[in-house]
Amino acid sequence: MSSFVLIDTNIWHFALVKPVEEPFWEIHKLARKFLYSIVSDPNLRIALSCYQVGEILEVLRRSNLSVDSRLKLLEDFEKGKFFIKPLDFNVVISAVRDSAESNIHIYDYLVAYPLKEVVTRIYSADSHFMHPHFQSIAEVKNPISPWIITEGKKPEKASQ
Repeated sequence: MSSFVLIDTNIWHFALVKPVEEPFWEIHKLARKFLYSIVSDPNLRIALSCYQVGEILEVLRRSNLSVDSRLKLLEDFEKGKFFIKPLDFNVVISAVRDSAESNIHIYDYLVAYPLKEVVTRIYSADSHFMHPHFQSIAEVKNPISPWIITEGKKPEKASQ
C-alpha cells in the first residue's frame, strides 16, 4: 500500500530550475536528489491540491522553464504516481480563517489543507510549515536542511 506525501512548491522550484546565483546550487542539488528519490520510490505517491498544480506551473513559468517542460510536468501529474485533490469551498473557508489567525498567507493553506487525512508527511523548506496548523496535518520535514525558505526573502542557512 502506498503512502501519500506532499512536496511543497518551493522544493519543486529548486529541483527543476537551475539557480542563477552560485550559493543556491547546493539547494538545487539537494532538492533535485530528493525529488528524484520520491518519484523513484514505488511505495510513495505524491499528493497535490488542484491549487498547488497551478501554483507549481506558475512559479516555473516565472522562472522561465520552457513551455514544453511545464506541459510535460502537467502530463506527469495525470499519471498514477500522483494524486490530485480538488479544492473544496469548505477548505477555502478554513484556509481563510486560519490564515487570518496565523498571519501566514493563504497560499500555503491552499496547498496543504485539501490533503488533510491524505498525506502522512509534508516536505517543505518553508518556515511557515512549522506552524501547528500544518504540523497537525502530518509530520513536516525539510529535505533541503539546513536551508530555510521564507517567502519574499532569499534562502538562508539556519543557524547551527
